[in-house]
Amino acid sequence: MKVKIFLVFFITSVYWSCTLFFTVPENYLQIKSMQYQQLFSTFFYQQWSFFAPPPQYNDRLYYEFVNTKNDTIVVEVMEPIQNKRQENFLTNDDESIIDYLLLNSVSNVTDAIRENYNAYSYDSCRGTPEQECFEIFLKEFEKEMYSMSELKTLSNYGKIIRKKNNLSPAFSKFKIIHTNIPVRKFSDRGKKDLVPEEQFMMQTKYYDLNTKTWIY
Repeated sequence: MKVKIFLVFFITSVYWSCTLFFTVPENYLQIKSMQYQQLFSTFFYQQWSFFAPPPQYNDRLYYEFVNTKNDTIVVEVMEPIQNKRQENFLTNDDESIIDYLLLNSVSNVTDAIRENYNAYSYDSCRGTPEQECFEIFLKEFEKEMYSMSELKTLSNYGKIIRKKNNLSPAFSKFKIIHTNIPVRKFSDRGKKDLVPEEQFMMQTKYYDLNTKTWIY
């Protein structure tokens, strides 16, 4: 009995210690431990929406399809899903699951890029212009990035999007673009001419639906 109590106490202590460590503002130790944070989040993902303030922005997720003639068609997928959730708020289980999967996946990819870049720039880019540093980082991070399970989820959804939008098989390649739009402040609700500026977050290379591989 004492062993069980000790194990419960130990596991609980470790869990809350890790939670506290990985949720404080970024610092040197946290950046150096980023790989362990990703491992911890994989098994103990938490969403503190109950305690969190209202969202400050709306995410947008674009699939830019291209065919053999280099014609492009861009499909935004988050806003239609969120609109359906609002319209069918009593029976929106399917939309809620898709919304969660897509948003969680693209947010994890964007966060991984940002967090790994912070660690990389701290160690390797002192005195190097930020844009140059970021381009070097992306080349070195590509293999790890495109092996993420979240990008597998997003690429699989691209095939569904092509079918839903009745695109021909010629549109066999697409890239994914993540942006967000700041939510209008309550104090600005009467300023109809004030349009929040959409902010770029992340963009992938092209994914080939025929070969099921990323082109990079």
